[in-house]
Amino acid sequence: MAKMLDGPVPDGARSVSWPWYHHILTKELTPDAKKLLTAYSEVSPEDVEAHIYSIRDKAWGIFPWPCVGEFWFLSFGLAKHPLYRSMVLPRLKAGQILLDVGACLGQDIRKCIFDGAPATNLYASDLFPEYEELAYELFRDKDRIPPGHFFADDILAENEAFTSGPLMTQLGPGQVDIIAITMFLHLFNYENQLKTATRILRLLSHKPGSMVLGSQAGSIDFGEQTLKPPFHRSSDGTRHTVFRHNPESFERLWKEAGQVTGVPLKVSAVLQSPTDFLFGADSSFDYSVKKRRYLTRSETRRLYFSIMRT
Repeated sequence: MAKMLDGPVPDGARSVSWPWYHHILTKELTPDAKKLLTAYSEVSPEDVEAHIYSIRDKAWGIFPWPCVGEFWFLSFGLAKHPLYRSMVLPRLKAGQILLDVGACLGQDIRKCIFDGAPATNLYASDLFPEYEELAYELFRDKDRIPPGHFFADDILAENEAFTSGPLMTQLGPGQVDIIAITMFLHLFNYENQLKTATRILRLLSHKPGSMVLGSQAGSIDFGEQTLKPPFHRSSDGTRHTVFRHNPESFERLWKEAGQVTGVPLKVSAVLQSPTDFLFGADSSFDYSVKKRRYLTRSETRRLYFSIMRT
């Protein structure tokens, strides 16, 4: 069993009665998402919603992540990062390599391609191999994505399994200029976040200026938080926690990872408040009490970050 999950799907997790399983598309189908699906994927406008529902339910069958139930694969998180236009796209167009870890259905990769980045420079990785074909079905672009650009791998596998896995053997250590981790690291407790960060740094290019960037759920008050049912317990009955960062604790995490791997880093992180969208224009993150269904604290904010090799 993959260490990212450490057990089977919890009983009842695939129920469509959970509040994060949205039965009706509302604000999730943004103009950007509809434009990409019609112009890039060539889905007829009148078929877009049915196409999305079909793909979402197939993804829900693979694993019922709350983000799948909420159609987050229609949200191009990387494109909302403040460095996307100024740094990520220009670097990709100049030939640099990007790896999206925790890519889900590869929506950020497709947005990069739609915005002019060459597909040959883009790679994606996620735990479930089924995501590769489902992503092709969603975006209808199997003929435009080079083979071998999706890696089904477990970033938290045992050392021997990770070292012999596709990220380390097919892509290779020190080969990636930009690593995107959008809405990913916050799935883990502190110990596993540190393990993930050190492995990401092993994949990062040795060149100064190589960077990791993304966004995730953060908190004004940092610390471990217990998940709500049905993901609140592991297969052995112990309670599942995830670590929520503020900017200071997030910097400490990556500085610790840099010390472990011997990689000098400059870390920048900022919480986006409900009224402040100067650092990233992610208005899709809903802070209202009624939307706090899966996370457990009212202090939740979106945390944007970049980690640059110096």
